[in-house]
Amino acid sequence: MLNSLRMTRRGALLALGLGAELAKNPARLLAADFWDQKPPEEWTKEEIERLLTKSPWTKDASIVNTAQTGPLSTTRTMSRRGGVPGNINTTTQIPEITGKWKASVRWDSALPVREALKTKMSVALSENYIVNVFGNLPSPAPSNDDSADERKTKFDILQERTRLERKDDPLELKRVELGPATPYSPPGTLFYFSRVFPLTLEDKQVTFVTKIGPLEVKCKFTLKELMYRGNLEL
Repeated sequence: MLNSLRMTRRGALLALGLGAELAKNPARLLAADFWDQKPPEEWTKEEIERLLTKSPWTKDASIVNTAQTGPLSTTRTMSRRGGVPGNINTTTQIPEITGKWKASVRWDSALPVREALKTKMSVALSENYIVNVFGNLPSPAPSNDDSADERKTKFDILQERTRLERKDDPLELKRVELGPATPYSPPGTLFYFSRVFPLTLEDKQVTFVTKIGPLEVKCKFTLKELMYRGNLEL
């Protein structure tokens, strides 16, 4: 009888605790973390779509148009994904309202994302964090139509404008390339950051930042939320 009463009290306290957590963050509790509960081969199409488009590993970026309004004059090739690259020394009209630009940032190197996409392990994955930026944005990545000099120029600009920030030194950007479309997301731009000095939970937070013309794209990730079956996965 006493044990039963104790369990009832424990149950009540647990219910109160869950209720408080639900009030603070209803989405996290109502949408169970299926990736920790089921093996990848049992994930549904809807669950995979959620992981790849709206999850701890995939977040909407904030975009600030530092030019605010008017035409963007640039001496760099700048194009929308799927569009025709512009020529050197051209003027590209940008939307006057920042909200017209939308982008998501996803850790394509993270194990749950790789399992969802059925991406095989490779040397590039073992040596780099791969961050995918996709959405309604110009693409900063070099294309196959660029000359060697144009590709180098674009990469040099991106190295200056792109960071993966943590509490100590930022990670080194090693490579940038166009990313393929998937059934769940459009083509994107892949940013490769070196794993030589890996991210750990002690870093607490990491922020991806890049600038495409006048558009500053930024996305923050809290590392403790990027746990997959007991391990930090990025």
